[in-house]
Amino acid sequence: GYWLQQRSEAASAPEYRFAPVTRGVLESSVTATGSLSALTTVQVGTQVSGQISSISADFNDHVKKGQVVAELEPSLFETQVAQARATIQRLEADARQAAVQNDDAQVKLRRARELSAKALIPATDLETAETTARVSAAAVERAAAQIAQAKASLSQNQVNLDHTIIRAPIDGIVISRNVDVGQTVAAALQAPTLFTIAEDLRKMQVDTSVAEADVGRLKAGGPAMFTVDAWPGERFRGRIRQIHPARAVIEPAVGPTER
Repeated sequence: GYWLQQRSEAASAPEYRFAPVTRGVLESSVTATGSLSALTTVQVGTQVSGQISSISADFNDHVKKGQVVAELEPSLFETQVAQARATIQRLEADARQAAVQNDDAQVKLRRARELSAKALIPATDLETAETTARVSAAAVERAAAQIAQAKASLSQNQVNLDHTIIRAPIDGIVISRNVDVGQTVAAALQAPTLFTIAEDLRKMQVDTSVAEADVGRLKAGGPAMFTVDAWPGERFRGRIRQIHPARAVIEPAVGPTER
């Protein structure tokens, strides 16, 4: 028994490895998992509702700022512009008529004052002429205001018509297309996203959540290294650009955890 005990203790004894003493760098790292995306991404939407009549860009297409990427059916908006222009023409005719009536009222007012000064007409006729002159002058001002309002409406309808042509806001590459020809998009509550354009895929960023206990060890400008599944044997290096001090509560199966 004594022999078996000594043999067991000898087998469980630790083995020591010896190495020379050298100077080196100790590295402390924080590990997290995140998503890789373009540094600048713009969602292209529409400010007006309508049916998609044509699409000029597709996935992986390189587009320039101002390039047409899609068009909406413009017939409804063209009709609204034509109606607004017709309204302006009618109001301008009404304004000319009001100006003629005002001139006539002013002439009659001057004649009434001359006759009243000579006591040739009663005072009520002079008061009537003065009232008519004031009313006609107000009609001229009202006609001018209506024309200004109609021109503003025409400008708004023209803007809506221009918005039926969807243009790329930046130079970049199309990474997402969410519509097809014939599809109807509604911009009543919010602008629907038609395309997603990445400005430069050579500049990428990793968005990740870091545990509350580790985020204090990070700072903007510090070194960073990440890997992607597409190239498992390659490590990419970068810098920490921003640290957002926003708390998120993640609820796993065992209970909530703050990150």
